Amino acid sequence: MIYLRDQWPGSGRELALAVSRDELLRAGRYYLTQDTSLEVRRALAEGLRPTCVTAAKEHGLWVPREHGRHVYSRRGAVGAGWVGHGWHQRWPESDAIASPRLLLEHAAVCLDPLDVGILADSALHQGKVSAEEIAALARSAPRRTARVLSRVSGLSQSGTESKVRFFLQLHNVTVTPQVKIPGVGWVDNLVGRRWIIECDSREHHTGEDTYAKDRARDLRALELGYFTSRLTHHMVMGRWGQTSQTLLTVIRSGRHAEDPAKYAL
Repeated sequence: MIYLRDQWPGSGRELALAVSRDELLRAGRYYLTQDTSLEVRRALAEGLRPTCVTAAKEHGLWVPREHGRHVYSRRGAVGAGWVGHGWHQRWPESDAIASPRLLLEHAAVCLDPLDVGILADSALHQGKVSAEEIAALARSAPRRTARVLSRVSGLSQSGTESKVRFFLQLHNVTVTPQVKIPGVGWVDNLVGRRWIIECDSREHHTGEDTYAKDRARDLRALELGYFTSRLTHHMVMGRWGQTSQTLLTVIRSGRHAEDPAKYAL
């Protein structure tokens, strides 16, 4: 938790006692509980406020990858070690950490368009921004970023799913997220008519039981005429150049657009 002095629910004496016991930490104008991240502590101590991917982590959004420590200020340029997002005559928000709406506004002119899309899809999926707010952001964003934001649906369940979907949609490929295929179950993305792309996150699809179920589903999908690709978190976030080219190679083959019934066993 982060408090200004007048937001502290107790008395001034109780506040001083909490600080003396290290139950609260002082950072600039703010008092922080011990669970506040080191990045946030340092930013507030220097009179800065976290935004973009740094704020996104605090809000629990899917963060595409590490981009440094992002902040904005009221004192002009930020110092070394920070990624600055401009400065303001007055703080645009009362909270110490940029809201999901504001961090997306800052991210739109900072990050790669696909990474902005990941943040926006996550914020919409979690109900932290509205579809109207995403649409307004798209109207003011750079053209390449606006193309991604216009495709944000909030239906994906991970950042890797979002990134793959946006990339293929930008190449004029039909991608349907979270589709239930009879006999197979829910799949992350159905590309065209018969290509299933499952995007395995760091947290899921790793247990022995889950591994076996996933492979059984892939075999059943094959029997029904679908083909499946499974992408790891590293393949999407760490090795994207190679992965994206492979995806395009499959698209150019046209296999995804065929009727699965034609290939059913």
